[in-house]
Amino acid sequence: MAKEDDEQTRLHQCVRKYKVMVKQFDELVEMMNTRTKLPKRRKSTAVPPASAIQPDSNEALAQTITRFLHELNPNPNPNPTHPNCSTDK
Repeated sequence: MAKEDDEQTRLHQCVRKYKVMVKQFDELVEMMNTRTKLPKRRKSTAVPPASAIQPDSNEALAQTITRFLHELNPNPNPNPTHPNCSTDK
């Protein structure tokens, strides 16, 4: 019975992590959609080149991805084989 409880707990943790990843993916897609939208054309307004805006948005994207990775792994482990990710169970 304990083995079944352990398996249920592990499955619950996987589902919870999956939901977090889906939310994060949706947020990343929204960020990318915002970055790739073409500006509306206006007669007299000069639009800055994309390269002038991109460095800040690249930094924001990198920070967001880093935050997401930290959220998914709240207990950083220097060992590349994380105990929660083993396939032995």
